[in-house]
Amino acid sequence: MFKKTILPNKLRILTAPMQGTNTVTVLVMCETGSDNETGKESGISHFLEHMFFKGTKRRPTPQTIKHELDSMGSISNAFTSHEYTGYFIKAGHVYLDPALDLLADVYTNSLLDPKEINRERQVIIEEMHKYLDTPDRYVWDVYERLLYGDQNAGWEIIGTEKNIRTFTPEQFRGYFKNQYTAENTAVIVAGNFTEAKVIAKIKKLFGRVRASRPRSKGLFKESPKALGIKLHAKETDQSHILVGFKGLTISDRERYAAELLAAILGGSWSSRIWDRVRDRLGLAYTVHTSNDAYTNRGHLTTYAGVAHGNVEKAITAVMQEYGRITRSLVSARELARTKDYVRGISLIGLEASNAVASFIGVEEVLTHKPLTIDEVFAKIEKVSARDIQRVARRLFRPERLNLALIGPHKDEAKFRRLLKLE
Repeated sequence: MFKKTILPNKLRILTAPMQGTNTVTVLVMCETGSDNETGKESGISHFLEHMFFKGTKRRPTPQTIKHELDSMGSISNAFTSHEYTGYFIKAGHVYLDPALDLLADVYTNSLLDPKEINRERQVIIEEMHKYLDTPDRYVWDVYERLLYGDQNAGWEIIGTEKNIRTFTPEQFRGYFKNQYTAENTAVIVAGNFTEAKVIAKIKKLFGRVRASRPRSKGLFKESPKALGIKLHAKETDQSHILVGFKGLTISDRERYAAELLAAILGGSWSSRIWDRVRDRLGLAYTVHTSNDAYTNRGHLTTYAGVAHGNVEKAITAVMQEYGRITRSLVSARELARTKDYVRGISLIGLEASNAVASFIGVEEVLTHKPLTIDEVFAKIEKVSARDIQRVARRLFRPERLNLALIGPHKDEAKFRRLLKLE
């Protein structure tokens, strides 16, 4: 269970007390990401995330902040996505007050020192190069660019090397002023704490965040309805495949049916595509299906890493499983097993305070109406075999189909012939 408190400046506080844990997680979420950037700003959300740990007036150097985090024995990090940016500290519950104080300070008072900005440029460029050398990760960037083209949804979150090298302190300050407002901010605390004291503390620390209205997201345009293929030629030890369909938004009424559809296809050891591609055909070590939902778009996609000579076999097997689930109802036994798996894996994950904070925080910034885990389970339980088939038929259509592939491949026509729903 959790409690939601909205301050007069529209900043939101979500508190989730947990029994039986010695930790507490403080997560500060801002509803801004690469979807909110202009072309000249592409990458600024992520770069700004890095700068928050480079010094404030009270903590003037990166070393000051790092030493304070280490003195708590904490786990801390930050992350940027298309639609939000988050900053968190997980520590023993006795360190709750200093954790809140530090996060509030970096969130509201970062210096954005030009010297630190210049020092961090190469760090982010090296992060970019790391992703380029990690094909099982980079293939997702290739895939989103294929799905959405030259707009925010298709741009890489990390931005462009040109932008990273040329961002000015004035650009950072302008973007910060526009986006880091109270209306865009949610502070989530999960773990071992006294709720009333925490809410009072957050009101004091975050109550003066600017109450101005943030900039809206960039305009999203659905790309033309046509099968899409993108081959990213690269000498790799294995080929990295993403094949799937444009999906549902996070507010779609069939969201949970799509989640279960992905789980049935490739969410666990006993899922259909895992069983077919890995256990029966022996083609891949890693293979899985996921359903990813944003506020204005989504996709249901299967990833597999296979030997170059097995790419055609793997794609054919995945496409056959996509087609099979549109024709025949999932059995009562398979559906029950999948629901049990989703419930079980969710409960295991939510034993940790940082997982609870993330579960609540992401739903809050994307929907503004986060559900409890019991409410989520109730929605999952209502999904029927016919619901699964209906959403599969809705999504698994030729005009929604896309394939991204990293490896030494150039013959697009060969792969186009494989993309048939049998």
